[in-house]
Amino acid sequence: MNITPVNKRNFAQAVQVYRASWQESHKDICTPEFVRNRDCAGYLRQRLKGLYLLTDGEPAGVIRVYDGALSTLYIHPDKQGRGYGRALLNFALTLDPNLKLTVLSTNEKAAGMYLRHGFRYTGKQQLLHEGLWEREMVRSAI
Repeated sequence: MNITPVNKRNFAQAVQVYRASWQESHKDICTPEFVRNRDCAGYLRQRLKGLYLLTDGEPAGVIRVYDGALSTLYIHPDKQGRGYGRALLNFALTLDPNLKLTVLSTNEKAAGMYLRHGFRYTGKQQLLHEGLWEREMVRSAI
Protein backbone atom coordinates (compact mmCIF):
# COMPACT_ATOMS: atom_id res chain seq x y z
CA MET A 1 0.00 0.00 0.00
CA ASN A 2 1.34 3.42 -0.98
CA ILE A 3 -0.06 6.87 -0.13
CA THR A 4 1.35 9.72 -2.21
CA PRO A 5 0.46 13.36 -2.90
CA VAL A 6 -1.61 13.84 -6.04
CA ASN A 7 0.40 15.44 -8.82
CA LYS A 8 0.37 15.63 -12.64
CA ARG A 9 1.56 12.02 -12.98
CA ASN A 10 -1.19 10.43 -10.87
CA PHE A 11 -3.97 13.01 -11.24
CA ALA A 12 -5.96 10.90 -13.73
CA GLN A 13 -5.86 7.96 -11.30
CA ALA A 14 -7.12 10.15 -8.46
CA VAL A 15 -9.98 11.38 -10.67
CA GLN A 16 -10.84 7.79 -11.62
CA VAL A 17 -11.14 6.77 -7.96
CA TYR A 18 -12.99 9.93 -6.93
CA ARG A 19 -15.46 9.76 -9.85
CA ALA A 20 -16.41 6.11 -9.31
CA SER A 21 -16.69 6.54 -5.54
CA TRP A 22 -18.58 9.82 -5.65
CA GLN A 23 -21.05 8.52 -8.22
CA GLU A 24 -21.69 5.40 -6.14
CA SER A 25 -22.15 7.32 -2.88
CA HIS A 26 -24.46 9.93 -4.42
CA LYS A 27 -26.55 7.80 -6.79
CA ASP A 28 -29.46 7.52 -4.35
CA ILE A 29 -29.46 11.15 -3.22
CA CYS A 30 -28.88 13.09 -6.45
CA THR A 31 -30.56 13.03 -9.82
CA PRO A 32 -29.01 10.63 -12.34
CA GLU A 33 -28.22 13.57 -14.62
CA PHE A 34 -26.37 15.43 -11.84
CA VAL A 35 -24.38 12.31 -10.92
CA ARG A 36 -23.51 11.64 -14.56
CA ASN A 37 -22.46 15.24 -15.30
CA ARG A 38 -20.42 16.02 -12.16
CA ASP A 39 -17.07 17.55 -13.17
CA CYS A 40 -14.90 15.41 -10.89
CA ALA A 41 -11.64 16.42 -12.57
CA GLY A 42 -12.44 20.12 -12.24
CA TYR A 43 -13.45 19.66 -8.61
CA LEU A 44 -10.19 17.88 -7.72
CA ARG A 45 -8.04 20.26 -9.77
CA GLN A 46 -9.26 23.10 -7.53
CA ARG A 47 -8.45 21.07 -4.39
CA LEU A 48 -4.99 19.64 -5.06
CA LYS A 49 -3.41 20.97 -1.88
CA GLY A 50 -3.59 18.23 0.75
CA LEU A 51 -4.89 15.62 -1.71
CA TYR A 52 -3.40 12.12 -1.56
CA LEU A 53 -3.87 8.94 -3.59
CA LEU A 54 -3.71 5.44 -2.12
CA THR A 55 -2.55 2.72 -4.50
CA ASP A 56 -2.18 -0.98 -3.91
CA GLY A 57 -1.19 -2.30 -7.29
CA GLU A 58 -3.82 0.03 -8.73
CA PRO A 59 -5.64 3.17 -7.52
CA ALA A 60 -7.84 2.44 -4.51
CA GLY A 61 -8.65 5.65 -2.60
CA VAL A 62 -8.26 9.40 -2.27
CA ILE A 63 -8.15 11.65 0.74
CA ARG A 64 -7.80 15.38 1.31
CA VAL A 65 -6.63 16.94 4.55
CA TYR A 66 -6.48 20.70 4.47
CA ASP A 67 -6.72 23.46 7.04
CA GLY A 68 -7.65 21.12 9.90
CA ALA A 69 -10.37 19.35 7.98
CA LEU A 70 -10.84 16.00 6.30
CA SER A 71 -12.78 17.16 3.27
CA THR A 72 -12.50 14.08 1.07
CA LEU A 73 -12.19 10.37 1.77
CA TYR A 74 -13.34 8.07 -1.01
CA ILE A 75 -12.55 4.44 -1.74
CA HIS A 76 -13.23 3.00 -5.19
CA PRO A 77 -16.41 0.88 -4.99
CA ASP A 78 -14.50 -2.21 -6.21
CA LYS A 79 -11.94 -1.79 -3.40
CA GLN A 80 -14.23 -1.20 -0.42
CA GLY A 81 -14.13 -3.51 2.58
CA ARG A 82 -10.37 -4.10 2.37
CA GLY A 83 -9.17 -1.64 5.02
CA TYR A 84 -8.26 1.17 2.63
CA GLY A 85 -10.60 3.66 4.29
CA ARG A 86 -9.14 2.87 7.69
CA ALA A 87 -5.60 3.20 6.29
CA LEU A 88 -6.35 6.60 4.77
CA LEU A 89 -8.06 7.83 7.93
CA ASN A 90 -5.10 6.72 10.05
CA PHE A 91 -2.81 8.53 7.60
CA ALA A 92 -4.92 11.69 7.90
CA LEU A 93 -4.69 11.52 11.68
CA THR A 94 -0.89 11.49 11.47
CA LEU A 95 -1.11 14.79 9.57
CA ASP A 96 -3.54 16.32 12.08
CA PRO A 97 -4.88 14.39 15.09
CA ASN A 98 -7.60 17.02 15.71
CA LEU A 99 -9.49 16.87 12.43
CA LYS A 100 -13.01 18.01 11.72
CA LEU A 101 -15.20 16.68 8.93
CA THR A 102 -18.75 16.46 7.70
CA VAL A 103 -20.60 13.28 6.88
CA LEU A 104 -23.90 12.81 5.10
CA SER A 105 -26.70 11.53 7.31
CA THR A 106 -27.23 8.68 4.83
CA ASN A 107 -23.63 7.48 5.09
CA GLU A 108 -23.89 5.30 8.19
CA LYS A 109 -20.89 3.17 7.21
CA ALA A 110 -18.52 6.15 7.13
CA ALA A 111 -20.02 7.66 10.29
CA GLY A 112 -19.43 4.36 12.10
CA MET A 113 -15.79 4.31 11.04
CA TYR A 114 -15.30 7.89 12.23
CA LEU A 115 -16.95 7.14 15.58
CA ARG A 116 -14.67 4.12 16.06
CA HIS A 117 -11.68 6.41 15.46
CA GLY A 118 -12.63 8.86 18.19
CA PHE A 119 -14.73 11.36 16.26
CA ARG A 120 -17.91 12.72 17.78
CA TYR A 121 -20.84 14.74 16.44
CA THR A 122 -20.69 18.44 17.30
CA GLY A 123 -24.41 19.03 16.90
CA LYS A 124 -23.83 21.29 13.90
CA GLN A 125 -25.66 20.15 10.82
CA GLN A 126 -26.88 21.57 7.57
CA LEU A 127 -30.01 20.49 5.75
CA LEU A 128 -29.09 19.81 2.12
CA HIS A 129 -32.61 18.81 1.09
CA GLU A 130 -35.51 17.01 2.69
CA GLY A 131 -34.22 14.06 4.70
CA LEU A 132 -30.54 14.68 3.92
CA TRP A 133 -28.23 16.38 6.39
CA GLU A 134 -24.55 17.12 6.40
CA ARG A 135 -23.39 16.56 9.99
CA GLU A 136 -20.18 17.90 11.49
CA MET A 137 -17.83 15.65 13.46
CA VAL A 138 -14.58 16.45 15.29
CA ARG A 139 -11.79 14.46 16.80
CA SER A 140 -9.67 15.57 19.70
CA ALA A 141 -6.34 13.84 20.21
CA ILE A 142 -6.23 11.87 23.43
